[in-house]
Amino acid sequence: MKAVRRFGFLIGVLVIGIIIGNFGSLIAFLILGPLLILWLILWDDQRLRQKKYQQEHFLTENDYSYSEDAYR
Repeated sequence: MKAVRRFGFLIGVLVIGIIIGNFGSLIAFLILGPLLILWLILWDDQRLRQKKYQQEHFLTENDYSYSEDAYR
């Protein structure tokens, strides 16, 4: 999985270089700015979903309760 991420990162850097080289920095920022913002929003949403899933499916210390009556 790490190799796929690294390959994707490498391709992304190369594409950004091609865009900046062909169109100039202002146009590149106009193209890549919204894509970067969208990526950050999706990344944050994924982290929120993972945190919610862990809270729903795994018990925490607060979820364990006991009654002193059960031990008498």
